[in-house]
Amino acid sequence: MEKDKDYNSKKKMYDIMNTTQSNYANMLKRLNSRKNFSSFVITYYSIVLIIYSLTAEFFPVLFNTKLSSYFNIIISVVVLAYSLIASNSKYSERAHSAEKVLNEIKAKKRELSESNVQEKREEYDKIMARAEYRSDLDFFRTLKQKCKEIDIRWYMYKRDIMKIKEHDERYDEAKKLNNYLSENFPLTQQAKIA
Repeated sequence: MEKDKDYNSKKKMYDIMNTTQSNYANMLKRLNSRKNFSSFVITYYSIVLIIYSLTAEFFPVLFNTKLSSYFNIIISVVVLAYSLIASNSKYSERAHSAEKVLNEIKAKKRELSESNVQEKREEYDKIMARAEYRSDLDFFRTLKQKCKEIDIRWYMYKRDIMKIKEHDERYDEAKKLNNYLSENFPLTQQAKIA
């Protein structure tokens, strides 16, 4: 029962909301980055396609027309395939949805007080029930941010956490980070980012 009381405390709920906020901020950055990259790739290859076509048309002596046609077909297929992938990924819609969740969590976090923890927890649960689940990479980025806040190196977290003594104000957060990072396989996640 004491554990339940702690779980429903303002501090615990604030920590949950703060972590969720970081996750969705990282998700928003990732989705916007992918959307921008997709737009760049489609635009770049479309321009290359136009340049190849025009060069073959206006400079047939300097540029092989058959070779140009060959590359135009390949580039057209690449642009079409990438356009389909980008449109099916719905980066813009997903980014908008992540931003909405992020703003709702920020608002609930500001409204949180000792007297309304249970109410805000229920509202938080409703928001999260309809939200897109964050990826492991988003969570890993959040963990890296938390490591930086308490001066722990994410790639040497075991060694750094062992140095933190029980009376240190970072102790509880360091224990949580140890559990999260142990489950998240930091080097694998960093390799995915790279």
